[in-house]
Amino acid sequence: MDCASRWRSIFMAVRIPQGDDRRPAAPRYTGAVPDPAAQRVPLHEHPRVLSPATARFCPLCGGTLTPEAVPPDQREQPVCSRCRFVFYMNPKVVGCTIPEEDGRLLLTRRTINPSRGLWTFPGGYVDYGETVTDAAMRETWEETGLTVDLTGLVGVYTYPGAPVIIVYGAQVTSGTLTPCSENDLLEWRTPAEIPWDQLAFPSTRDALRDWVGARGAMPGG
Repeated sequence: MDCASRWRSIFMAVRIPQGDDRRPAAPRYTGAVPDPAAQRVPLHEHPRVLSPATARFCPLCGGTLTPEAVPPDQREQPVCSRCRFVFYMNPKVVGCTIPEEDGRLLLTRRTINPSRGLWTFPGGYVDYGETVTDAAMRETWEETGLTVDLTGLVGVYTYPGAPVIIVYGAQVTSGTLTPCSENDLLEWRTPAEIPWDQLAFPSTRDALRDWVGARGAMPGG
């Protein structure tokens, strides 16, 4: 057997099998830049949230966070191993309104998680440098297209591991009822028409019970 035949027989012996056992070919490079948006988790659909259990790195220097007992109460907090910054995980604050018009209140049906498809009232997180009252009115306009004046505090609602929810009564002053990307339906309901078994959050139920009770009616839920 000549040299060329010998090498050909060796190559045939070690070649990658055809058919199901063949490893998939590597993607062909086309020069196209991948679209980062196609790989992102959609807004409001991220499966994780920032908490003491999920925080890993210092927001100031990027150092590793490790749990340590912090004075004076010695409660465990994430502490940066590099700059010693204590990353306190304080609850966020949410400002909400229950808009009222002709004895009816405005409810919105959510299109995002958590609680997609369930009912609540307008509201959202308070931005840095913003007052709670300003946030409540801004969120109402963003989610419903309505401008409102606040008429008083309905209540403050707090639960372990959840934001602090501050809810105000409101009267509509202007605007056109318009859904946004976070809801698909806006409806004026009488107190008797509140869907108590389809409310989005415990704070939704508790605030509506307080709102209805303040008007002399018997709340459901």
